[in-house]
Amino acid sequence: MVSQIHVLSLLTTLLPFLLLLSKPCKILATENIIAKTCHLTQFPQDCVSNLESDPRSSGADLTGLSRIALELSTTKVNNTATELFNFLQNATDYPTWSFFQTCFHYYNTSVYQITPESIVAFDEKKYDKTYQILDATNKAIVDCNNLGHTVGNLRVNDINTKNYRFINDTMTILHQLF
Repeated sequence: MVSQIHVLSLLTTLLPFLLLLSKPCKILATENIIAKTCHLTQFPQDCVSNLESDPRSSGADLTGLSRIALELSTTKVNNTATELFNFLQNATDYPTWSFFQTCFHYYNTSVYQITPESIVAFDEKKYDKTYQILDATNKAIVDCNNLGHTVGNLRVNDINTKNYRFINDTMTILHQLF
């Protein structure tokens, strides 16, 4: 009886310390899966930064990280289409308007593919179809970038570069699933 009380007292004392020690291990394991996954991508620092910006990544496995990366890519494309539309509305001359109109068209076309279709395909485990949609989106980004208009192009080029890099990384992560 005395030894049972002693063991219970010891467990009660040690349990909080054991719980404290287990949390850093989980955090370390999460950082390791993100780092391991992103290490295989072309732009690992961007990949880590983007995935760590979403709190869901902390408990995700490879499939979860792929889904999170896909959702982040979708959000980036949607936000860029909105930003390009705003640039288009504020264009002061025809060449600038034409540039933003064309880029907006590329992104807007991608939005209708990447938003519903890529998520549905992913959920149906049709990772190759999701990959193809992301690839088409990256081609639209490159087409926008290749227009070569100088007015406003630095801002659009920066956005395009960030989007291209992360979608490319998302494709690499996704490719690990098939």
